[in-house]
Amino acid sequence: MTFETPTTENQMYSILQDIFYYYRIRREADSEVELEELSLSRAAFTPSTASQLRTKAEKAVAPAQQLRLLNYKAELEKEIAELTEKIALYGAQQTAMENKARADYAAAVEKAEHEAMKKGIADSSIVVNRIAELSTALSAEITAIDTEMGEKIATATARHTALNSKLSAANTYFADVNESEIVAKVEEIKEGEAKITREIFRYNNGLSEKEQRYANTVLTTMRELELKYMNITQATFSKDELVEMGYYEDAIRCVCAYYDTLTDLAAYQNIVHNRKVAIYLDDYYSNVVYMYKTRAGV
Repeated sequence: MTFETPTTENQMYSILQDIFYYYRIRREADSEVELEELSLSRAAFTPSTASQLRTKAEKAVAPAQQLRLLNYKAELEKEIAELTEKIALYGAQQTAMENKARADYAAAVEKAEHEAMKKGIADSSIVVNRIAELSTALSAEITAIDTEMGEKIATATARHTALNSKLSAANTYFADVNESEIVAKVEEIKEGEAKITREIFRYNNGLSEKEQRYANTVLTTMRELELKYMNITQATFSKDELVEMGYYEDAIRCVCAYYDTLTDLAAYQNIVHNRKVAIYLDDYYSNVVYMYKTRAGV
């Protein structure tokens, strides 16, 4: 520490007091001990709002719900395609059966007319009646074919129409199930976030306890240091310690700085009887007095 240079006697005494206090009483340490407070970062978590929970739940169940819908539509489309083929097949079968019945009828009529011509009765009522019978049989067979195949086509068409209706309403078919799954997922996510909140609360409480324990440790340490410092500052330093600390060097410099402003004789006459200066300089007082005595030539 640097002390002022005195220009008056009173100023010299004042600075000597400062030097004395600094080295022998206060003895300021080279660096004060500072123990920093412990501050740990807290974990933070903000629970989702109702809207955010809904969005998270929808995203979570969406893949499974979409896959279920795709599979459902695929099954419907497959059966619709099979029914479409079946309806077309029934129509083809009906046409084929009708064509065969008509072909059989034409062959039978031709045969009856041919036999009548061989017998010479081509214009007889017998031939007319036979052809009428064959025509009646053909009408009955065509009716039976149309009835049988019509029923099959109608049944397949009705099923086809029903499946198309289901396919059109497929997107809403699972609406109730989907909603139940979303609600259940919302509760699951909410419980998961509540668990996280509880864990973070316990974690942050643990940090608070650590900080409190550290603060108590710091307080105890500071008190111990204060007691040690008080014991040190209350101790009396030896002259060698004061020399090493620089006390005498600063005290002598202060005294000489003032007396050097006087004449050598005035300085000697003043210091030789100055008991206050002697207190501050201890054993070095006589050396300083001798120096000014030599300068004064007395």
